[in-house]
Amino acid sequence: MRVLISIDNYFAHYFIRKGIGHALTACGHDVILWDINKRSPFDAFDDIKPNLFIGQTYNITDSLVKCIKEYSPKVIMKASDYGVISDDIDRQKYPVQIASPKEVEMTNKLRDETGKPDLLYVHYMGERLKDTHTHWIKNGYQVGPLLNAADVFVFTGGKKRDVFASDITFIGGRWGYKAKTIDKWVLPLTKQDWNVKIFGNQSWQIPQYCGFAEEGNEKDIFASATVCPNIHEPHSQDLGYDIVERPFKLLANKCIVVSDYVEDLEKLLPHVFCCKTPEEYLEKVRKIIDNPEEFEYIKEEGFKHVIENHTYFNRMIDVFDRIGLDSQPISDAFNKIKLDLLK
Repeated sequence: MRVLISIDNYFAHYFIRKGIGHALTACGHDVILWDINKRSPFDAFDDIKPNLFIGQTYNITDSLVKCIKEYSPKVIMKASDYGVISDDIDRQKYPVQIASPKEVEMTNKLRDETGKPDLLYVHYMGERLKDTHTHWIKNGYQVGPLLNAADVFVFTGGKKRDVFASDITFIGGRWGYKAKTIDKWVLPLTKQDWNVKIFGNQSWQIPQYCGFAEEGNEKDIFASATVCPNIHEPHSQDLGYDIVERPFKLLANKCIVVSDYVEDLEKLLPHVFCCKTPEEYLEKVRKIIDNPEEFEYIKEEGFKHVIENHTYFNRMIDVFDRIGLDSQPISDAFNKIKLDLLK
């Protein structure tokens, strides 16, 4: 099968879409990542003639509608929040992505002219969608979860390396909205008598900042740390959903993860140590650094749980079942890969 995946930036969502692409490629599908800012829909669709298109409702254009109409692939699209929660949410406090009138208009146009999309998705637990995507559902769209997960081709098998050895390692950006939680939860870790390494694509303006983590080194960087912090944005902490990709890939790399508390994270990943206050967070990290051998058990347990339940293979099996595609080749490929990973 030929799969075209729409890429509109090179931040967090890029790596998620890349992880989906890796899983589908491993099953024998031809996958192309299409940068919508560099090539037209006509060129991209003409080149691959996709059987499956993975896009976003906020990137629908008249040209894309024409291409989907011509080639009639199965279509799934990440959809912005459009429900009872977004109706009342404080956008100044939580600048989350909410469907614009133009986005809704273009999605309706796509459906009217092509009968697509086959599925709207978002990276929330299914039980949340009745509140976060209420209006999409009421308008007759099939909406389902496609949660973040672990890319087993990038974040498994990390090796400890002396050059990356640390008590604590964090890889990520520290910008406006995210800094509201990072400054309360992560920065205090840098003020202790610990070996802390921070990597990211922009300076944190602290001595522990180590620059950009080169692609291919991330899993070794994480594996060389005693503790790997995880942190969410304010709306996740307060509303209980919107789990980032980081805890999935850290557990897949056999890391010890300490996170802020997000209700759905605790439900999905019981092997993450979730803390409800910055003080509790600091204390949990301290206990692990002081007695790391007491927490070694969690590495293998967390790894097995993620490999069995939370990889991009798992996610695409669910999506294929929802839209009427044969998921058995994905299951077959995944079962072979699991044997190698779990042996």
